[in-house]
Amino acid sequence: MSTVRDAAFDVLRSRGLTTIFCNPGSTEVSLLTDLPDDLRFVLALHEASVVGMATGWAIGNEAPALVVLHTTAGLGTAVGAIATARVNRVPLVILVGQQDRRHLALEPFLTGRLEGLAGDYPVWVNQPARAQDVPGALARAWHEAVTARGPALVTVPMDDWQAPFDGEVLAAPVRLLRPAAVPDADLAPLVRLLAGARSPAIVAGAGAGWEPLVALAERLRCPVFQESFGARAGFPQDHPQYAGVLPADRERLRERLAPHDVVLAVGAPVFRQYVYVPGPLVAPGTSVALVTDDPAEAHRSPADLASARDAGAEGIGLYRTEFLFLDRAEAPSAEEQRRAYRAVLESFPGGKVVVRT
Repeated sequence: MSTVRDAAFDVLRSRGLTTIFCNPGSTEVSLLTDLPDDLRFVLALHEASVVGMATGWAIGNEAPALVVLHTTAGLGTAVGAIATARVNRVPLVILVGQQDRRHLALEPFLTGRLEGLAGDYPVWVNQPARAQDVPGALARAWHEAVTARGPALVTVPMDDWQAPFDGEVLAAPVRLLRPAAVPDADLAPLVRLLAGARSPAIVAGAGAGWEPLVALAERLRCPVFQESFGARAGFPQDHPQYAGVLPADRERLRERLAPHDVVLAVGAPVFRQYVYVPGPLVAPGTSVALVTDDPAEAHRSPADLASARDAGAEGIGLYRTEFLFLDRAEAPSAEEQRRAYRAVLESFPGGKVVVRT
């Protein structure tokens, strides 16, 4: 008779999850006893090390890694490393052990109150409604981790592994196709912005791909900065166009980016800060564009005029010139004002822009 454990191993094999990073406890014994020879077990003595090793493996192999944690103690101790994996956009499938499903209602020893324990850091969290749903949940967790580029978490009661599994439906696709490109028409505003830039710059983050970003930087002949507090390099730091790490405060950030009229952030937030300093992120006349696969990152990033154009804006109803004078001790120079007004007008060719003086 096939068991849930057998079916789960088949799912793991089909997804390339054959290396298990783990610091196990008693709730994982029924899963790990007599592991098949084709599954590799990597032991660590602290959950942060478990998730850290899996994170490194996933980055190095450009594929999701498998983590097994021990109920509340394991998951709770691993949260910091899970948060790091999320920030660095690393796909992980995290399996968390739980007490026996048959007496969870009585909260026996080692019962984990696991829902919400890792906060919002996992991209997906699930405890299957029944044992037979575990293999499908693992398959879906793999898809969720790849699509959202972060840790996906599945909680499995310890008795589920030996439950029968015969002809059950997996609630996950065998293959999921994801769009790998953006239509040329949608890129036209960004292309125009970069083509018209006199002094562009790129900010690279954990979501950037090295090869295409190197090609773009060399085509633009522009410097590439690393996002501040980025634990994962978004651009090769031995490349001659690498310009170092951006400052994490607004004043120095403005100074560093001031020579550039267009700044393109790729796979990085706009812009990561630490100590609060008042004032704008960039100097007047500098346009910022963002390319990201993270909707939340796009939604919270300060929108520039090019982004407004992309959203369907036909013009500006009222451009308030006093914005150029805020948060500064001296008035902007005539050249700064000229660049700012030019950026506004060029963003809406043929559109209407009302300027209040």
